[in-house]
Order: sequence, then structure tokens, then C-alpha cells
Amino acid sequence: MKTRRHTTDSRISSSRDESIDILPATSSDEQSTETSPNQDVTQSVSKSSVWQYFERCTSNGILKAKCLLCQHILSTPNYGTSTLKRHLEQVHNIKQTDSSAVPSSSTISNKISKPEKKALDLLAVNAIIQDARGYGDLQKPGIKKLIDTLKPNYKPPHRNMVVKQLKRLHQHHYNLTKIEFEEAKYLSITCDFWKDRKNNSYLVITGHYVDKKFDQHSKILQFMKFEDRHYSSTIANEIENQLINLNLYDKLVTITCDGAPNMREMLNYFSRQSIKYIHCTAHKLHLIICNSLNLWVTTKKKGNTTENEEIIDAGVIEDDEDEAGGSLSQMVRTMSFDADPLSNDMNNDDSEGDETSKVSYEFIFPSVLVFKIKSKFCSNDDVDGELELNDQLTDAATDEEWTDEEDDNHEEIVDNFVEGINMNETSLDYIPQMIKDMIDKTREIVNTIKGSSILTSFIEKKRLHFNARVKKQKQIKRRLLIDVKTRWNSTYKMLHTISLYRNFINDLFKSKGTLGLAVKLRRKLTRVELSTDEWDILNLIISLLYPFYSATKVLSNTKYPTVGSALYLMKGLEEHLTKEDNNELLNNFKKIILNKFRQYIIDDVEQFNTLKLYSYFDPTGFSALTRGEQTTVEREITKLHKNVFSSSENSSSSSNQQMKKNE
Repeated sequence: MKTRRHTTDSRISSSRDESIDILPATSSDEQSTETSPNQDVTQSVSKSSVWQYFERCTSNGILKAKCLLCQHILSTPNYGTSTLKRHLEQVHNIKQTDSSAVPSSSTISNKISKPEKKALDLLAVNAIIQDARGYGDLQKPGIKKLIDTLKPNYKPPHRNMVVKQLKRLHQHHYNLTKIEFEEAKYLSITCDFWKDRKNNSYLVITGHYVDKKFDQHSKILQFMKFEDRHYSSTIANEIENQLINLNLYDKLVTITCDGAPNMREMLNYFSRQSIKYIHCTAHKLHLIICNSLNLWVTTKKKGNTTENEEIIDAGVIEDDEDEAGGSLSQMVRTMSFDADPLSNDMNNDDSEGDETSKVSYEFIFPSVLVFKIKSKFCSNDDVDGELELNDQLTDAATDEEWTDEEDDNHEEIVDNFVEGINMNETSLDYIPQMIKDMIDKTREIVNTIKGSSILTSFIEKKRLHFNARVKKQKQIKRRLLIDVKTRWNSTYKMLHTISLYRNFINDLFKSKGTLGLAVKLRRKLTRVELSTDEWDILNLIISLLYPFYSATKVLSNTKYPTVGSALYLMKGLEEHLTKEDNNELLNNFKKIILNKFRQYIIDDVEQFNTLKLYSYFDPTGFSALTRGEQTTVEREITKLHKNVFSSSENSSSSSNQQMKKNE
């Protein structure tokens, strides 16, 4: 094996001197060969024989070499040997050649087998993929030093090699996907656009099908950069071409996406007209909350009306609990936070006198969401069924998925969920304005704290001190977070988290004069300070939104089909909004959301009927159908079956006629 020249030898020796706790020191004269029991590696150590005549030394930080024959000191940049060889030849008449190099322990060379190198490269590429790292991250000095220590002489793949390997892997998995989806008889896709921080637009297409064993399969079919204008025709052509390349276009039956106009209209540009559009229900919930609570509108404050004065005692927030009647303080504090189940019977308007399916939808705050289904069908037997989705649902109060990384990543992408949100300047009545002011004030508190290192440190110390005094189950692990336009539940998380921080924030308001804050910041804290009534209103809003948060989590699950349970969730939310509470303020809040709920869910007849159709095939969804709705769906299924059978029969007849002609 050809050994490296002493230039490399000297550099490694210098590195070894800096890390003597990692590599064992050996004599510069001895030869050594080291092998570990589990490695197919031969380690040899070598250096140029010229060093038997010289001794390494430094002078004022400059590398030198002292001749052992004449004591002359020579300059040796990076311990190069050219100067030393000339000195030996010209002064001492001693000639040195490369072949005279002798083994030494100062340079370690590892012979790594090709299979091992290939395996290590694959691990390196997989690490880049799994951790979403840059292609050149493994070439950075710190990582290279770590790798060299763990596996001497292994060089991680260059970024160009990583790119080539990624292209090979992409093609490999693309082919596997084509094979995997060959067994799909019918295909549904979900698709969405989003933008990264650099404003690059991407289209993601995910395919879903159910196999013969009724197991669901979901996989990303295409994740591509989309540089064209987002016209409906362009989107439709791109999706169609991608599915044709995968031999899946003829199997496509439904497309689920948001309600952006270009996404709805794209179905008119497919070459097949039998593809069904399904509006993403989670996106509808997003629009309901954002637009009913006016989360992102710019407002012109409106004067109080007589009606508003009747509702909330002339619209004045008062702390005097002795005042009679309808003060806001009194209404807030009489609000019921107990966990009584909601149980309104839903009657069938289509068929008078029909026995109806009686269902109660129970949203418990703040415990885990539990659905209790009590159904009475046409038979004389009463069926009591209880479906607890504790394994699939996580209560917001104990949800440990709220990581800092998740919160920080909200602003990295912008997707079509921003479509349809009202952000125009609007004049609001008193109650909607109250809700908006409360949420805006909460948002400003969070932004103020996160924008000041002093305030952030104060709150964090309070949190750590609190966690040190309570049991692990009661510790607060979440950090304050700000909401974003593309996810309404980020607003819910912001409100819920600041409610957990209530005592810390109140302490902050009390201590603002002793923290050495600027006058402007102190005045700002005074302006956004929350009163007791405002904290109560905040908790009221949280309790109102919690069922929507839980429903969104169910609809966002990827481990089971969600379209079948969507109707059940929507009827549960409707019951939550229509149930009268003993607090008039809460009832007014509910009415505001109920108006938008009916606009986006109930009044969209075509989509609502689609949910009913798919609910028929889901045990949870079926329980939410009235007897009349079940009958209507059964008729539609029969009609669809006849159309499919007739189409198949005509196709078979045409094939037979063609065969006879050929004969």
C-alpha cells in the first residue's frame, strides 16, 4: 500500500497533539499495526525516513526542524520535507528518496472495504433525508472531525454525490409506488399548495386507497416545485399528467382540497368529468372560526346600539358584583364550566312520524374528548353504544405535541388555508368587537413578552419555579406562542397557553415597575393588562372553541379515513352551538359562530349531502344519520350501483360485438 507523504503526517500529528485524550500516543520511531476485532480494517503507520535526522521544534509559533547532525535549525512550513532533503544532500551529502519511507505511528491510514464504504454513505444520505439537513452538512468542520474520530479515514459523501444518490432514491421509490398502487381499484387524492420562506411554491399530491382487506393505504405521490401561475387549468393539467405517469389517472374518483376558487374550478379542466370534489372539512372549520371571530380583520369600532346595551348593561365592564341584573362581570362569573353532557334530540324533518336516530355528542372541557353514541333504530331493540376515542384524541390540557419546534415552524410555510379569510376593514357590533379586542389584546401580550428578553426571562423563571414545586403531571411544559393566519388552532393554542400562564403574567404586571423597563414598555404593559373579567372572558372563549379544536384534531388524523366521521363531528358541533347555556354572554358568542357554521356547513347542500353519503359506510358517521337520511342515502347508493352495473354491461356488450365482427 502506498503511504501518504509526511505533509499529511505532520498535519495529523498536530491534530493528535490537540486531542491526546482521543488517540493514544505512540513513539515516533516505532511501527504499529492495529486492528479491532470487529473491523475489516488494516491500520498502518508511516512517515518519511528524513525525520531520523531531524527533530521537530517551534520558534515563536513557527514550525522548525533541528538537524541532529549539525544542530542547524531549518524552517519547515507544515513540517514539509523538501527543505530538509536539500539540507541533507547539500551539507551532509545524504540522499533521500520516497521509497526510503519507514512506518511510523504518526499517520493512521484505514483501509475501508467497498461494501462498508457503501453502507456508510447510505447511512449518511439517510441522515440528511431524515433530519432534513443541507446536502453539504457532512462536510462542515465539526461534523468532519467527529466522523474522523469515530471512523478514521472515512470521508462522508460530497454534496454532489448526495444529490446524485437522492435522484437515484427518488426514482427507486417512485417505481415502488407504481407497483404498490397497482392493486388500487379506486383512488382518492388530497392536494395542497404551500410556500416556503423563500416564497417558492410547492404542490403536494397524496394518494389514498383501500385494499381487498379493507386496510387503508396513504402515500405521497408527488412533491414538486410549482413555478407556473396557479390557474385552474394549469393545476388540473399538472395533476392529471402526474397521475397518468403513475398509471393512476383512470382510477381517480375523488379529490379533496381546500375551497380556494382555483382548486374548485380545476375539476372542469380534467379530461374525465366523473371526478368528485370534496371540500376539506378542516379548512371549513378554519374559515368558520377565523371569519366568525374576525381574527384577522381590520376594524372600525362601532358605537353601541340599544340592543347591545340590553344584552350587556350598556356595554360597560364593571367589577361591582353587587349591581343587579346583567353586568358583564356577573354574566361571566355565572357561566357554567361543568362537564354536563350535551343531549339534544335531532328530529328528521324529511319524514314526519319516522323513528329517528337519537344521538348525543359529548364534548367535555377540559377532559379528553369523548363521543357517546346512543342510537335507536327501526327495530324494537334499544341499542346503546359508546365509542370512546381516547386513543386517537388528546386533550388540549395535556397535549405534549405542542413543541417549540412546531410553534416556530408555523411561519415557515404559507398554504391555501389563508384563502377565504376575511382580512378587510370591517365595522363590528359590540359582541364581535369584544371578542376581537380580547384576542387582539392576548396576541399583543404574547408579542410584547416574546419581544423583550427581560420579560421573557421573568416569565421563564416563574415557569421553572412553578414546575419545581409541583408534580410532573401538573408541570407547564409549553411556551408562549403567537398565532398565524394559516392555522386557526394556533389561536386556540395561544389563548389556552396564556390562560395557563395567568399567574405568571399577573405577577409580571405587578412587577413591571421594578424590572428596569423602558417607560414606553411599562406603559404598553399597563395598557394590555388584563382585568379579572377579561381573564374570565378569555376562559369563556377557550371553552367555546375547545370542541372545534378537538374536531380539527380528529379530521387531521392520517391513520384512518376521516370523511366518514365528518358528519358526526359537524352535528356534534352544531349541537354544541345550539344548546342554551345559563350564561347569556356565552349564548351570544355561540350565535356568532353558529351563523358562520351554517353558512359553510349546512348551507353548502352538495358538500353536506356528500358527507351524509360517506357517513353511511362509517359506524360513527352512520350513528349521526337520521332514519330519513339513511333512506335517502340508500336510494342514492342503489342509483349509483345501477349506473355502474349498466355501464359495465354496455362495455361488455360492446366488447362481444367487436369480437363477433372480428370473427
